Amino acid sequence: MRKMLNLQECIIRLATEADTDDLLAIARGIWGGSDYLPKILPRWLSEPYFFVCEYHGRAIACIKLSLFPDHVLWFEGLRVLHRYQGKGVGSLMNREMFRFASQLKAKDPLLQFEFCTYYQNVESLHLTEKLGFRKVQGFYALDKHGIKRQAQPKIIEDYDMALFTDFPNYIPCGWQTVHNHPDSLSFIKERITVFETDQARYYVGGLTEKSIALLSPPPKDIKAELPFFQSFFPPLKRYGIIVPTGYKRYLGKLHNAGFKFWDNESKPVENMLVLRKD
Repeated sequence: MRKMLNLQECIIRLATEADTDDLLAIARGIWGGSDYLPKILPRWLSEPYFFVCEYHGRAIACIKLSLFPDHVLWFEGLRVLHRYQGKGVGSLMNREMFRFASQLKAKDPLLQFEFCTYYQNVESLHLTEKLGFRKVQGFYALDKHGIKRQAQPKIIEDYDMALFTDFPNYIPCGWQTVHNHPDSLSFIKERITVFETDQARYYVGGLTEKSIALLSPPPKDIKAELPFFQSFFPPLKRYGIIVPTGYKRYLGKLHNAGFKFWDNESKPVENMLVLRKD
């Protein structure tokens, strides 16, 4: 008979390279084995504030905290080994990270705690709401099946924060978001590529799972833009697009071009949520 998990025997500590195999095993049980953790793992292991939960000599969970511009501590990457999910490990990790984050906030009183999640990630939302997080921003995240054809857009390297007028508060870099603040420019340039076609400008962002983002309302012939979008992804590969809430009226046009909500919602829903605790 399998022994029940004893949370009191869990050790929360910084991750090391020796945890790699355990962390990869955790990732295999997330999203059918398509989790982004293996791609980002080398980077996270080299950065501060990557924690694991060790249980009987094995890492069974992880979480990453990162310092973002404008006094933000970003929470992401909470993962629990499949066999230990639903047993309180996630709650334990959140409590311990919040305790650690509070120590950092004591050194920087302006520090804000933020994270981004899918709107149906009920467990994560429930856990963090109990810790005082609240929604401060929403986006529309859609995706579509890829096409074969690719076309190379013009890459724009010389830009400043004025480019992001339609993202007045938060700028998504994939599913990481950063404040629209002058200090964020170098952070953004590390994580996105701005490009333009004959019709409009866009950017593709994200360190691992990349998404297209609109910098202006979708042009009249949005389908003509698809080969340019596809140039950042392998032919036929699915990809996502992030739409600011101010563009809600254009969702029908994107839908007609093949972009769909993940769960085929019948009504537009802000399904990419940013939450914050001051």
